[in-house]
This record gives sequence, structure tokens and C-alpha cells, in this order.
Amino acid sequence: MNTGSRALVTAVMLLGALGCAVALAGDMPPRAKRVKYHAPTGFAGYDWGAPRAGFQRLPAEPSKVTAAWMRGKQREPIYYCVPTGQFGVQCDLRALLDQMNTPREGTGFHVLSEYKVEGQGFKFQDDGVLMYPAIYQFCAQWDSTERVQPENFDQLNKFCGMRLLFDTESLAELRDRPEDYVTKYEHVLDELIAEFGKPAGFLLRGRVTIETASGPEPDGRRERRFSTWRWCPASDRGLATSCKSSIVLSVDPELGRGVVLISAPALWQYAYAREELERGDPLFAVMHARPARN
Repeated sequence: MNTGSRALVTAVMLLGALGCAVALAGDMPPRAKRVKYHAPTGFAGYDWGAPRAGFQRLPAEPSKVTAAWMRGKQREPIYYCVPTGQFGVQCDLRALLDQMNTPREGTGFHVLSEYKVEGQGFKFQDDGVLMYPAIYQFCAQWDSTERVQPENFDQLNKFCGMRLLFDTESLAELRDRPEDYVTKYEHVLDELIAEFGKPAGFLLRGRVTIETASGPEPDGRRERRFSTWRWCPASDRGLATSCKSSIVLSVDPELGRGVVLISAPALWQYAYAREELERGDPLFAVMHARPARN
């Protein structure tokens, strides 16, 4: 493996085929310098925004298609009146009216198509946790009120994200493990930080053990806690991430099932539209963790 531009993702063919190295689009800096978030510009050799037609290995038909329509998000006003003297205020009325008439963002239809290659999984490191299945996501958006698929849909349908699933230890399984046992979820978190930098609000928390003459003070066994971590999420109720892509790591500790979402801005807009259509959309909830608002 080239040490100057190390492959970040290793494809693992679960059906007995030999694994092959697959690099994320764009070179990454060395691990030691990877402090701030470095957004992936694509996945498995494809850039975000690549048309669906360019993915030769994907099946002809998607495994899932969902859609939403929204009237768009009004941009926040940025024009303000300014004081001109001790008691005066000057406003440019024309500029203010023009700003109020600014077209909404994300107006129209949003369609998400998902595909997967049977038997294909990924690892962020050679000895890392297996991500399987790996779901390729494509977003198409157009501004219209007619429920008709546009003739140029194939050109509009572009690569916008990856949904990577993995198995980890459930809470029931952890009750029989040592308290300092490192779960697969924690391994995945370490791998993501090593490759892309720290998520928003990341803080390691320790635990203090008080020892007496007779040994550690018993305080009862505590249930493990698992956080959802987000790299470059959208601003408060924002329409999309400001980065080339965001990352979300989340886990259902009862089921022992985790997910890594890598999402370009187009996928964020789709999730926002779904939330506008039906409050409580699960994709929006895990990506944003706040209700949408016009």
C-alpha cells in the first residue's frame, strides 16, 4: 500500500473473493496532522456529484426509492438599516425589498435512490470494523410542481452519500463483558477520528475510581452510554452542511446495530424536504437532531 497516499477504505468481498483497496476520492493528510475535520470529497473512487450512469457495478434497479417536495427554505435576512448620526437611521428600501423577494432554497422535488453491490463491504482500515452492507445513495432535485419525472432525470441523479452499516455489541452482551471492554462502535469512532478528524463537540470523558485500604470503592455496574457523533453538521435548522460532506456515527445499543452516514449537501436537502413533508423523519433526525423550521 502506498504510504504517501494510503488507501483509506478496503473493499471486502464477503462471498470469498479477494479484497481490494479502494481509496476515497481526494488525498488525505497524514494521520498526525489530521486534527480538524477533513471532509471526504467522495467514496470508493467516485466524487460527490458523479452521475449514476457512471457506476458500472451497481444493479440496474435501486433497492429503495423515496421522494419529497417542499416549497423551499427562506434565506435569513442579511440586510440591516444602519445609524447615520446621533438620532438618524438610513435604510435602502429597494435593497430590503429585493432581499425579501429572494427565491427560496431547495424548492421542488427531491428523490433519493439507494443501491448496493451484493456481497460488498468496506473497512476504513485493513484491520478495522467491517461496514456491511454498503448503500450507495443518489439524489435528484428539480424545481417543479408537476408530478412528472423530468426527461433529464439520469443527468440529475447524482452521487450524494453512503450509508454504511456495521454490527457492534448490544447492551445485553456488554453486561457479561469487563467494564473497560472496547466495543466495535468505539473502534469505528477511533477509525473515523484517525481518518477525518474530531467530530463536533468531541470530548473524551474519564471515570474516577476511589481506592480504599480494602480496594476500589464499589459503586455498582453502570450501563454503557453511546453517543451520536456528527462531523460538520448543518447549522441550527440549516438546509445543508457547509462542508463537501458530513459524517454521522450512530448506534442502536439495544440491537447492537451501528451506522455511518457520509452525506453531501444534496442529501441534506433531501432529508430537510422529507422532514417538511412528514415531521419526525428518521434520516433528518439522525443527521440534524433538531426539527426543521421555515
